[in-house]
Amino acid sequence: MSTASPLLRALADVYRQPGDYSTVYFDLSLDTGDPPQAAEERRRSIADMLGRAGAPQEDVDAVIDVLAGAEGMPSPVTAFALVRDGEVVVEDLITATPLDQESVTYGPLPDLVPLLKHAADSFHYLVVETARDGATITLRRVGRAEPDQKTRQQGRTDTLHASKSGGGWRQDYFQRHAEEIWRRTQSEVATTIDSLVQRYRPRLIVVTGDIRARQLLIDELSTEAQGVVRVQASDQEAEGADRSRLEAFIDEEIGAIIRADEEAVAELVREHEGRGDNRAELTVGGVVHALASAQVETLLIDESRLGDREVLALDGPPWVATAPEEALTAGILGSVPARLGLVRAALVTDARVFFARERGSDDEPVALPEGAAVAALLRWTTGPAVPGVDDL
Repeated sequence: MSTASPLLRALADVYRQPGDYSTVYFDLSLDTGDPPQAAEERRRSIADMLGRAGAPQEDVDAVIDVLAGAEGMPSPVTAFALVRDGEVVVEDLITATPLDQESVTYGPLPDLVPLLKHAADSFHYLVVETARDGATITLRRVGRAEPDQKTRQQGRTDTLHASKSGGGWRQDYFQRHAEEIWRRTQSEVATTIDSLVQRYRPRLIVVTGDIRARQLLIDELSTEAQGVVRVQASDQEAEGADRSRLEAFIDEEIGAIIRADEEAVAELVREHEGRGDNRAELTVGGVVHALASAQVETLLIDESRLGDREVLALDGPPWVATAPEEALTAGILGSVPARLGLVRAALVTDARVFFARERGSDDEPVALPEGAAVAALLRWTTGPAVPGVDDL
């Protein structure tokens, strides 16, 4: 991910602009046995915690409005809200369980790491349910309950089936005619898909539906679209089809993409470290120095190894330091958890951020080389080693 996206630009701007922010990151999922008033009671409890943290009433009211937006959403749902002076800066209702500890805070250095973790897994994908007479095309974003866009594209419906009479040249004619109508319909569907690919750059296109329509559609797609197509081989439009199979297939494909992203970054770090080409940093001190120089292209953090280490957050460039003398002309805001200080500096210098996470029992964890807690891929090679940072 990079701050080219609107969300990450907004997060970077938060850290560039001084002020006190109210931040809420909370699981709003409800069990089927919860009483009707459970959602309201949870919102009131969160509002009380935010007030006790020192947030002004205007911030509390704005946060309550954001949380109320989750009313009626299917579980799981996790809410993130960032408010300043009663104005909502960032809000997100995510259809997933929390990826970080729940938190309710007020102060000048909001922890945006939880939202960043969800954003790292968030990309557009297309679900195309096709038939010989048209297709339903749904544009979705990972972690969002509602689709960004859903359209039904209808093709011609005349002479859709080959003649069932005796055979011969007449049946051949109708068969060829029907095939040509099907091909034109799928060509129109492919044009719509290619347009969405150019605009949204989806990383996955799931195609399901009638087997012949699928074949014709894929043949008509651009090379770029074909490169991210995955076929779910069942007719979802057939009567009685089980949509849960399609959803499970989509979840599996999304999971594979996310794992591949993180593993690719970790492998690239290992590759540069193995070459000794000074394009990777594997110590906290070295990474801090590289971030202070806006040298980091990609930052990968293993929180379980980073533990309770802290760094200094600064009110301007170089944004982060390990000791007061490294602050240069910037003011020191305070000592903060290393994950917050590193991520903040990465965002304001337009670096990508990934987190190494433990997987399920069937997956290996994404690990950094040599048991490192952090790693950075650099935009340019480093010079001589910086004294005093290698052992941090």
